[in-house]
Amino acid sequence: MKLKAIVFDLDSTLIQSHVDFVTMKKHMIKLLEEHGHPKNTLSPTDQTTVQIMEEAEKEWRRQNKPEQEQKQIWEKITVYMNQGEIEALEGLEEIPGANKTIHDLKEKGFRLAILTRSHHEYAIQALKKTGMLECFELILGRNETPLPKPYKEALEYTLQRMGLNRDEAIMIGDHQIDYDSAKNYGCGFIGVATGHRGLRSWENETPPTALLESVADLPEYLDENCE
Repeated sequence: MKLKAIVFDLDSTLIQSHVDFVTMKKHMIKLLEEHGHPKNTLSPTDQTTVQIMEEAEKEWRRQNKPEQEQKQIWEKITVYMNQGEIEALEGLEEIPGANKTIHDLKEKGFRLAILTRSHHEYAIQALKKTGMLECFELILGRNETPLPKPYKEALEYTLQRMGLNRDEAIMIGDHQIDYDSAKNYGCGFIGVATGHRGLRSWENETPPTALLESVADLPEYLDENCE
């Protein structure tokens, strides 16, 4: 089928921000340990926020932790995450060429969406600051999909909201989590080499077959490779 839509990751794909994820995860881990999680079993450097919370939820089930307590912990963690992201807005910048790329793709008739694990207001403000907000018909942030990336439900829900199937869209991202979300749903994927972790962004340091230096190269790549 003809390519109709492009779903973008946000951080390190379209923008560069300086969210202190390590400190954020340290706060998360400290809070979880205060509520009974075994100490020194979670890592702020080797695990993503999703992985940390998956381990926390497993432990909660093992401990039969009351749902109300789980909810309260989640709410406090969400505050940590939201605060860290909002604080990073001041120094945020677009990936060079991202604004032009997004406007060019919009003018060519592609439908554009954002699928991020950052929270919604951060995504809105980041796109507004970089002049790209008006180009996106759908922006989905943290807790706005049934499951987050890398689960297939994240991208599946995004395309359902747009009235599209997996053959009509591709996903663009800088990290294995984005790649896995696309693979798990059976959707096309193009990687960009602008992640903070470089090749370590990819599993076993093996990037996807389609890997661009940055999103600035996307229009030319699509012209050459897509209908």
